[in-house]
Amino acid sequence: MKTLVSLILLTLCLSLKAQNAHFSWSAEAKNCMRLIQNLEIKKAETSIKQIKEADPNNMVCHLLENYIDLFTILIKESPEYLEENYPNKSKRIEALEALPDSNPYKAFTQAEIKIHWAMARMRFEEYFAPALDINRAFKQLRRLQEKFPYFYPAQKTLGTLYVAVGSIPSQYRSLLGFISALEGDVNYGFELLEQAYKHGIDRNTYVYREETGIIYAYLLLYIKKDKEEAWKVTSKLNLRTSESILAKFLKANVALRTFRTQEAINILQAPYTGKADTEIHFLDFMLGEAYLYQLDPKAITYFEKYIQQFEGKNYVKEALQKQAWAYLVNEDKQAYQANMLRILNEGEAYSATDKSAEVQAKLGKTPNIHLLKARLLCDGGYFSKAKSTLLKGISDPNQLQDLEQLEFHYRQGRIAHLSGSHTEAKKQYQKTIDLGKNNKAYFACRSALEMGHIFEEEKNKPKASEYFTLCLDLEPDEYKFSLHLSAKAGLKRL
Repeated sequence: MKTLVSLILLTLCLSLKAQNAHFSWSAEAKNCMRLIQNLEIKKAETSIKQIKEADPNNMVCHLLENYIDLFTILIKESPEYLEENYPNKSKRIEALEALPDSNPYKAFTQAEIKIHWAMARMRFEEYFAPALDINRAFKQLRRLQEKFPYFYPAQKTLGTLYVAVGSIPSQYRSLLGFISALEGDVNYGFELLEQAYKHGIDRNTYVYREETGIIYAYLLLYIKKDKEEAWKVTSKLNLRTSESILAKFLKANVALRTFRTQEAINILQAPYTGKADTEIHFLDFMLGEAYLYQLDPKAITYFEKYIQQFEGKNYVKEALQKQAWAYLVNEDKQAYQANMLRILNEGEAYSATDKSAEVQAKLGKTPNIHLLKARLLCDGGYFSKAKSTLLKGISDPNQLQDLEQLEFHYRQGRIAHLSGSHTEAKKQYQKTIDLGKNNKAYFACRSALEMGHIFEEEKNKPKASEYFTLCLDLEPDEYKFSLHLSAKAGLKRL
């Protein structure tokens, strides 16, 4: 009898809790989110405990705790932390079942949690289970969109998924049968994201304002290749770079990828008054990269700092390669060779850039210093200096080896393109394609992609389609996936 009474009481308690369950971005919850964004994780954890004590039925705590797990895993790259905390995923999703179906935050938060853990696992080269979770989240968000078409938090995530899935080349999607059911739509995805961004841009208290803006900016940068709009969106957010190390990282990264090298240095070197208890060592990598683009030997110090202090594996090989380049452009060939040898024993070849660094280390070939300087200056946005360095250093390209000659024309095309000289760019890109279409180097494939971008900008859709398709037909040994991804996105935009 006592057991029966206990079960009845437990059922009544659970029922009462379900009735009282709610999702509220209270002032305390918003402040906690700000602490998480500032990477003040210990304070955020204390804040979550206080919210739970004051309002135990507020389901927002499950999402806040999930953000802490996500940022910790992405920044520290600790597989031990991932495995220890992964059970939190199902516990949080199950707890959110207490919310009524009429509350859009129920399905949205469950989908967010699935996507967060998918991102975390993909960081460690896991794809099957994460893809299944993304598939489930996508379907959940589409149903939510039909029911609540103006629920902007869901538009943020759903728009991102539409763009991401729509950008995956069909040949890769077909290899991943579990993803094939997803329907991507780049244009519709950007439409949803733009609506979500515009909703938040003038609402400083909107909790997803910065997250939406950053996602929108990054997709403008990497999918639409619209550097100026990406920088404009980022700047409008007025990110708190002096108090948030994460904001410093995000804004500096966009500055660096939009050829604002000195501005990136200024952001990274500016005084920081925040109290983050989690470091982002990649800030040192970016600072090294920025100084490398200026051919400044200070780059060496910052790359080494990243290599020594970062406890994860990603981008270590790339950092070693770029540190080697910094030695080479400053006339230290011995240190260059020593650094390239380190690549074979340090870091992991997960990312495309790490894989490329390892390939080059195994080849053991020292790059042409004039081509390398031109490349770095161009990557930093110093186009005039890059051109003069290239032409002054190489007076007769016919004297170059075949691969160097191929790169010479590609570099000329790239500098002309970024300088706004489309006629010269098309001439040099075409020469690169003609010379290198049967070569396994990435120069011809990248040239075809950039030709597609130029013709797209000129509103010549047939020619743009022709060159994006050519890019997909070429099979370079390096960067194939990212190049094909961009070409696929280009075809989707036409």
